[in-house]
Amino acid sequence: MKKLRNALAAMLIIAMLFTIGCSAKTDPTVSNTDTPKEVKDTIVIAQGADAKSLDPYGTTDSPAGRVMSSIFDTLVTRDDEGNVAPCLAESWEVVDDKTYIFHLRKGVKFHNGEEFKASDIAFSFSKIAESPHAESIRATIDFENSKAIDDYTFEMKMTEPFGPILNHLSHNVMSIVNEKAYTEAGDKVGQNPVGTGPYKFVSWATGDRIDLIANEDYWGNKPQTKNVVFRNIPEIASRSIEVETGGIDITIGAQTSELDRLEANKDVKVFRRKASTVNFLAFNCSKAPFDNVKVRQAINMAINKDAIFKVVYQGVGAVATAPMSSVVWAYNDKLAPHEYNVEKAKALLAEAGYPNGLEVTIACDQNQERLDTAEMAQAQLAEIGVNVKIETLERGAFIDQVIAGTLDMFGLGWNSDTGDPDYALYASFHSSMHGAGGNMSFYTNEKVDELLETGRTSTDAEIRKQAYLEAQQIVWEEVPCVFLQCPEDVIVYNSGIQDFGVYNDGQLKLENFHF
Repeated sequence: MKKLRNALAAMLIIAMLFTIGCSAKTDPTVSNTDTPKEVKDTIVIAQGADAKSLDPYGTTDSPAGRVMSSIFDTLVTRDDEGNVAPCLAESWEVVDDKTYIFHLRKGVKFHNGEEFKASDIAFSFSKIAESPHAESIRATIDFENSKAIDDYTFEMKMTEPFGPILNHLSHNVMSIVNEKAYTEAGDKVGQNPVGTGPYKFVSWATGDRIDLIANEDYWGNKPQTKNVVFRNIPEIASRSIEVETGGIDITIGAQTSELDRLEANKDVKVFRRKASTVNFLAFNCSKAPFDNVKVRQAINMAINKDAIFKVVYQGVGAVATAPMSSVVWAYNDKLAPHEYNVEKAKALLAEAGYPNGLEVTIACDQNQERLDTAEMAQAQLAEIGVNVKIETLERGAFIDQVIAGTLDMFGLGWNSDTGDPDYALYASFHSSMHGAGGNMSFYTNEKVDELLETGRTSTDAEIRKQAYLEAQQIVWEEVPCVFLQCPEDVIVYNSGIQDFGVYNDGQLKLENFHF
């Protein structure tokens, strides 16, 4: 009997060991009494506004750009150091300063199954040539004489040299689309994006969410998470709460007053990096009274940027000291700070012909920091007799009116995401870029135009730098905008997300993320 009990005990031990061994093979992190944890296959990202369009040639709006950067690819991209790197083009030759030959990847498929070929670049270029949003980015590309040499070779010609062209080709507005899909979509192309990127478009509930699914045939690193959802949550505080409670996995932006709390929360991580953005209150320089530089200077002098920086931005980032961010090369670090002086501002306003003050409207979208900035400016400007009305608009309607030039003043920012001063300055301040091109203040100065043209057509880095330094000096003095803050890119994410990263242009490395 004792032998039988011993034998049964031995058999039981062997069975237990076998069971444990099988469990360990299934998931070495769980015991024989645990059940394997289900791995999340969806990442939910919240941003402060819905996309305006998913046609890469239909907008340069940041919320749309974040979605499109996962759907579309460009000929080249930029690496973590900001250097131009291969994407759909495996390599390229600079034949001369007006001729570039691109050698394309083979076997790349669009999301509709069509093979990517040089003819798709030719078609995409034809659309880029027509897009007002691409005007500053496409620069001096000679679209008529650029052509497909064969299925995997494309020749790009320039009408004149353009130093930063390769950087510009990495911008979302230079994305490559499929001719068949784009044509078939017709006037619905903005709601039916088809690219070669790591994620494919699934659906869009306007104002609510955009759903993407992994492109299993992606030519590059395969996406690690099956589904991605972009949610529209305008209230920045709500986004922070949702990422902390697990309702979302990533929030783009966080209220600066909440950063200390978020950084102390072990359930989330906070990514922070100097941004290539400048936040500002823009004047419409084409409309009275802001066509008068003295009015702009008076209002600029009456706004306390240091106070706004401390109260609204909680000291995050830096007070703007130039018309572009210090992370963009050729940044002018020699500009004198704008003086805050209420009495001088009153005198200047009287000189401009407004001794009794004036009434203006500052428009904003639903961004809380911009609304808070407008409210502080409202109180400060009352001291010089400028009565401010604040108007809050839905993001899409707001951008439409900014581009149309119908607003008096408005709060916004500009992201120089190509990493080159041409996009920071030419787009924002050259007179040919009024409205959709990027010059949202409708500012015009012939000398600035001349300098910015020199900066973009020269291939000599020193000549370019000197032109940009001088252009910044003039813009700084003529204040087409009240330059407020150079922010940080702030992204708060679930601490369970592995391999989190952000590209040099600020876009998420979504294809790498996993739980």
